[in-house]
Amino acid sequence: MAKDIDLRRDPDYLREVQYRDPSKLAARADLHVRYGTAALGWVPWVIAQVDWPPAGDVLEVGCGPGWLWADAAALPAGMRLTLTDLSPGMVAVARDRAGASSRLELVEARVADARELPFDDEAFDVVIANHMLYHVPAPETAVAELARVLRPDGVLMAATSGSRHLRELWEIRAEVFGGPPTSVNTERFGSVTGAAILRQRFSSVEWREYADTLRCTSVDDVVAFLTSSPPGEDASADQLTVLRRAVQSRFDTGAGVLGVAKETGLLLARGRRHPGPPA
Repeated sequence: MAKDIDLRRDPDYLREVQYRDPSKLAARADLHVRYGTAALGWVPWVIAQVDWPPAGDVLEVGCGPGWLWADAAALPAGMRLTLTDLSPGMVAVARDRAGASSRLELVEARVADARELPFDDEAFDVVIANHMLYHVPAPETAVAELARVLRPDGVLMAATSGSRHLRELWEIRAEVFGGPPTSVNTERFGSVTGAAILRQRFSSVEWREYADTLRCTSVDDVVAFLTSSPPGEDASADQLTVLRRAVQSRFDTGAGVLGVAKETGLLLARGRRHPGPPA
């Protein structure tokens, strides 16, 4: 399991393997898109959580393929958007996606490390970190940078998960590959640990949970999810056979359906404290 933890924090692995392009991320996102039961999809729900400033300056750090900007109809026209990611491949895809919107002014899309942002102090009204701060080796440093570039009356929106998130999938992973039946992400920057880090930099931190569960009906899709990241990413042929049997067993028990709990949402941080070194 140590390999799993190390690779999820290693910038070279994240840039050159896991997030070189959107394919591995898409395998995980597709499970939520296909089998989520929420009345409102994740992206429109996220967009509804923020009062977007007309013609405001918005930064997304760790933008991935830019999925948040695929449908900008609910956003105010003329918003100035800046995108960064550690992966050149992700930046290229996000640039094309956001640049296709007539409602957004794409100011810049560039490769950058969240721990050392190439922007002036107080440059943005809204800063977004969508399910990415748990990948940063030092999330406290990244949060300090996000606070630095945010205007005093601005808002930081950091998406993450809680300890119950996808527990049925992590139990399968633990059965086949060993390790704890939980995600290591929430230990680094989850709904609780992330809130504690944000409170070092902001006077107000609020958790908003996205109410959703998964009702999966395809063994192949669940296997694709579990093999899109370590340790399943490097599974041997024998391990893949064991993994498929374990997944199939859950489906058999559930009469063809695998129910999966979710605990995901947003931390909204306001009231930026005076900038300084990480507490």
